[in-house]
Amino acid sequence: MQHRIRQAGLPDSNEVGRLFNEYRMFYNQNADIEGARQYIRERMEGHESVILVAETDAESEHGTDESNGMSLSNGLICTGFVQLYPSFSSVSMGPVWVLNDLYVYPDYRQQGIARKLLQAAKQLASERGVLRISLSTELSNKQAQALYESEGYAQDTRFMYYELNV
Repeated sequence: MQHRIRQAGLPDSNEVGRLFNEYRMFYNQNADIEGARQYIRERMEGHESVILVAETDAESEHGTDESNGMSLSNGLICTGFVQLYPSFSSVSMGPVWVLNDLYVYPDYRQQGIARKLLQAAKQLASERGVLRISLSTELSNKQAQALYESEGYAQDTRFMYYELNV
């Protein structure tokens, strides 16, 4: 099974929205497929995020059944995505990205797709002159932490992060 990573465009918003809905449900949010599609479409239309998708050959037991959270696109199944939000560092006086969302459909995990998405994000960031990529993950998500660390991400030991819900 071949996996291909590419930057998503507006025509991909329905497929990415479907995966984004699954991602949100992973974090105990209610299913909202139309809201997820709209959110992704708005990010794409406003050039507010960079989204990379993983596509896998359609020669799979899943076929073209959209009920399983995937759909067929040119003989390929959209199996995962990463969403990066551009920002800036005042101190470094340059662009940075926040890796906010990384998701691989459960049936396709443990095949290196998440790693390929991270590597593609790093490559694209380098090509675009981005200084660094930052991310956060749940304290209990040891599997994700191990993946991030194996790809060179290091836990911040200099700064303490705070949040304020408004």
